[in-house]
Amino acid sequence: MRASDIKIEEIIKRDPKSGFPLFGSHRLMLSGIASLKRFGDDLNLALGHDKMRAILTRLGYENGLTAAMAIGEMYEFDSPLEWLKSARSLLIMAGIVNLEFTTLNLDYDSKRLEFSVLGHESFEAANYSANNPDKNPNTICNLLVGLLSGFASAVLGQEVLVRETQCMVQGNDICVFEGKSVSFDEADLKAWQKQLTLEPLDEEITRLKAELERSREDLIRRDTEIKRLRKKVLSPEITHGLIYRSKSMSNILNLASKVAATDVSVLIQGESGTGKELIARFIHKHSSRKKDPFLAVNCAAMPETLLESELFGHVRGAFTGAANDKKGLLIAAGRGTFFLDEVGEMPMDIQAKLLRVLQEKEVRPLGGTAMEPVHARIIAATNRDLKTLIKSGRFREDLYYRLSVFPLTIEPLRRRREDILILARHFLSSIRPDHHGFDPRTVRYLEKYSWPGNVRELQNCIEYSSVMAGNNSILSDHLPPAVISEGPSLFSSLTGDVPSLAEIEAHYIQWVLNQVQGNKKEAARILNIGSATLWRHLKKHPD
Repeated sequence: MRASDIKIEEIIKRDPKSGFPLFGSHRLMLSGIASLKRFGDDLNLALGHDKMRAILTRLGYENGLTAAMAIGEMYEFDSPLEWLKSARSLLIMAGIVNLEFTTLNLDYDSKRLEFSVLGHESFEAANYSANNPDKNPNTICNLLVGLLSGFASAVLGQEVLVRETQCMVQGNDICVFEGKSVSFDEADLKAWQKQLTLEPLDEEITRLKAELERSREDLIRRDTEIKRLRKKVLSPEITHGLIYRSKSMSNILNLASKVAATDVSVLIQGESGTGKELIARFIHKHSSRKKDPFLAVNCAAMPETLLESELFGHVRGAFTGAANDKKGLLIAAGRGTFFLDEVGEMPMDIQAKLLRVLQEKEVRPLGGTAMEPVHARIIAATNRDLKTLIKSGRFREDLYYRLSVFPLTIEPLRRRREDILILARHFLSSIRPDHHGFDPRTVRYLEKYSWPGNVRELQNCIEYSSVMAGNNSILSDHLPPAVISEGPSLFSSLTGDVPSLAEIEAHYIQWVLNQVQGNKKEAARILNIGSATLWRHLKKHPD
């Protein structure tokens, strides 16, 4: 997910036993701004300015570290940068500052992070100014500097130091902060690091670094997956009922926009529930035919005789029960668009007649003698592999090439997981606009499930869950059993009490192949091996 997807009401809970507020699994303690100001003043008097600054910064560092790890446990962000930007929501929630990132550069492999950020309405600067009308030549947002340093360090897995380069107490309109990872090895960075180090805190600093390292080890798997799946994250879009963020859906709509301006036949392929009819309607609404009808028929929902009559029409007496003339949908569509859904289920006899319609642009109603012109544009859709049907003699090859002048393939929802949360929230808001939303654990279940029924199944899931949850946040217990079921263990099919490494490897490779529907090129990419290596493995382990 993205940082902008965070909803505060979904992550701040109340412990049902104690009544304490919780941030994830962490207990929250509220503290007033004035009390923090007095705390800083007491430290200044007791220890001096430099030590006071170091202590407040270290206090902020640990809080920033904890906050980053807590939000990282709740959600799987689209990228480390999105995880870092989530600090904005948390700091606003805490009443500390309103951040605005102006530059943000990350080379995750070399652990180099550099960013600059504007701090609007910093509580430290505002509190100081309220009690001290005179300007201060120093920067004073020490706690905030520590918070940003700790948060960024958790994200990077290596210490990041943030400095305040401009403060409101100096007479500026805004506070400005710059952050860099210690990997930059700059002299002034080391000098700043030394200023913030106190001898009595050395053991604490060592503990924090060890905790950070352990936490980062737990997140290696996630970072690897992020690199693979999230090279570029797009903003969510809503276009004619299509809600998406994924690159693949953006590409589909880009192609659909281009083909909409033409009259060529389009074949939309994709699993059931992926939204093939929505894409067809999108093409229609972006074409010059948008003021004319959009008519549709599902070839799998009708018996052959009825389907033939619906498509081509009939004259009176053409068959038993044909009491009147009936105009076929191909004619009724006029100069609009005619959508043939599940065209792979069309009987062979009707396929031959449809081929003639596409070739000659005319149709003869059942029982009739006169030909009538067909002006509608044909868009077909299928969840079947038509080339496989052609090989088995169940679909005409010539019709396939007539229909698929411009093919579009919609990815299943499991391959565009960045769309899951925004779709789920859309469905929930359409049912209950004022609903509290999803518990973070629920979001994880939604994003991990494979959604064999795709968007249609997701919509049904949200409707079910909203009923189970009532007016409360949707917890994982409110999801349908299929979504929260972990299914059989990866090792349940392995032989022996303790499987060998080779056996685990063989089953894992087969599992990956199953996930990508046998696409060996995609499987090799996921496994990070060459295609030849995968081929040799499959030859060695054919089962």
